[in-house]
Amino acid sequence: MFAAPGFPWLLRHELRVLWRSSILVRTHRHVIIPVLVSGALFQGIALLLAHQVVAHPISQPTLLLAANINIVFLFALMFSKAMTSSIDVIYGRGDADFLLASPIPPGRVLAVRMLGVAASIAAPWMLLGGVFGNALAIYGQFWGLSVYPMFFAEALLVAALAFAVVVVLLRFISPQATRRTGHTLALLTGVGIFIIGQLPRFVPKATLGQFWWSLLPGPDGGGLPFLFARGLIGQPDALASALALALAGFCIVWFFLAKPFADGVISAVASRPRGRADAQNGKFRASPFAATIAKDMRLLFRFPGIVTQIIYRSLTLVPVVLILAGRFHMGGMGNGMAATVPLLVFLAGQLGLFFISVLAGCETIPELALTAPVPASTPQRAALAASAYATIFILAAPALAVLARAPELLLALIIGVTGVLFSNLLLGQKMPIPLVRAQFGKTSTGTVLGLILGVSVSSVWSLITWVAVAPNPLAWLINTHS
Repeated sequence: MFAAPGFPWLLRHELRVLWRSSILVRTHRHVIIPVLVSGALFQGIALLLAHQVVAHPISQPTLLLAANINIVFLFALMFSKAMTSSIDVIYGRGDADFLLASPIPPGRVLAVRMLGVAASIAAPWMLLGGVFGNALAIYGQFWGLSVYPMFFAEALLVAALAFAVVVVLLRFISPQATRRTGHTLALLTGVGIFIIGQLPRFVPKATLGQFWWSLLPGPDGGGLPFLFARGLIGQPDALASALALALAGFCIVWFFLAKPFADGVISAVASRPRGRADAQNGKFRASPFAATIAKDMRLLFRFPGIVTQIIYRSLTLVPVVLILAGRFHMGGMGNGMAATVPLLVFLAGQLGLFFISVLAGCETIPELALTAPVPASTPQRAALAASAYATIFILAAPALAVLARAPELLLALIIGVTGVLFSNLLLGQKMPIPLVRAQFGKTSTGTVLGLILGVSVSSVWSLITWVAVAPNPLAWLINTHS
């Protein structure tokens, strides 16, 4: 059964590849001890929360409402991750076409890929919710252990849906357009969740109250829409029905999409972007440095999901826009215009670190540049210039808005952006953040330490800028407590 062509062997291989490509293993060899320490800490916190839940019993409708909200939001978060993961199976891994060229049936490859994606999107939520379920079980509330099968069932259904969307898209549009569409759907899902969190600022409380009231179950327990929620709180019939529904959805996608999946993988492998005619004439720029910058800008533009990644990192602009539009005020700080400067400084640091990390991960043949008759520092200087240019291009519009509304803040903004860009770009060249999965035979780039240090550096520069521009930096805090 565990022979090379068998389903268990292929699934074991898939799970092993997913584990090796996880962010923990990619960035540090010794991860067991930190994971165990973090797990013990979360388990201790969950025990305290479970004790409060047991000491103060929650009514059945309230429990169903909380479970349903978790199911709905987890579905959106899982779908966002599953879309990018299923696209990575076709585009990023680079091994699906080899498997399909073997005697292994295409349906078997599709099944293990869907199971692998389901496991990868369910694992963090099962670990996070599992500690609370374990704590409830310790206090005799064994229904809490239902979090494990229910979260995996939801992930199984979400993974099947994501694969179905990607495979169907490949039948009508090009592989490159499919990838862009998938990243866009994932972006809309993530941004939608963010917008829901900001609704209390724009929607009347009565309207929001009616929305949450609509999520309450009826006298019959909510019917089919509350099936997964009832399973999550341990109702045996609902738990069995939800598992059967998830398995049925998985099998339907598996049965009908095996051949389209194989065709889509082959089409994606064979497809190549047509490119522009003026980019194929073999002419270089005026100097090697200019040509290298142009190459780096093209690498940034071609990075998968570059637009969605920029938008995710630019959510800091939301409070900036609200302040500039006069829709947000800080206590004790007047119109809060000074708060826009440190926010833009933080965004500049994060974007600069992201761009320089993209270039570090996408440069697959650095040895070629070293053999060119140019100074050895040319590629590094070009990467710094391209990353800085891309960052400044994004910040140009909000900087002009600050100039129009509060010109006295422009000097502090320029100094802060310059300092944080210089610091994070140099940091990113030494310790890029993990963005690109290494290809077979290649050494992976990126470290979580670089991500942590990058956020820290951006925060320090933002704090320095805030102290410099705010007449009383602690006024908002004092006003809040008063």
